[in-house]
Amino acid sequence: MPRATNWKKLLKQLNDDLLAEAQGESDFCLAPEVYERVIADHWLGRPPASEEAIRAAEVRLGISLPADFRAFLAVSNGWYGCLMFPNGLAQLLPVEEIQWSHASEADVDSIVEDHGPDLKGVDLARETLLIGDGDGNESIFLHPGKGPWGVCNWDHEIGLKLFPSFEALMRSRL
Repeated sequence: MPRATNWKKLLKQLNDDLLAEAQGESDFCLAPEVYERVIADHWLGRPPASEEAIRAAEVRLGISLPADFRAFLAVSNGWYGCLMFPNGLAQLLPVEEIQWSHASEADVDSIVEDHGPDLKGVDLARETLLIGDGDGNESIFLHPGKGPWGVCNWDHEIGLKLFPSFEALMRSRL
């Protein structure tokens, strides 16, 4: 049985590390009032998603979200963008905004064309959820793969990175 992650502790550590690295407002892609709240609260996360909101998204999407991602959402319903997470100005979307990649504005065709072999069999155009984005230059996808759900992080400057789980993506910055 996999160990339970203490998401509050993990996110607090990630939050503190990212905010310590930030040099000012230019390191965030946030509306001024959101930036002020992030700085005042010292928290890049959003308020927790309710179990009802998570279930509603699962019904809307027609799938069950992976346990680690559900646990994250129960602590923080998304994550505000900053330059250091994970590669650029990416934010993790609130559960209400998560959508199938083929229905999103992400340039999936271009990513597949440029990085097809690196995707290791992940069908980015059909079986992935867009869970994060950043100013059109970064996309974070959750995919079922051939086992536990993994994460595909694409950044136009860095390229493509695959993570075995959502938790692995979040821990990659620690």
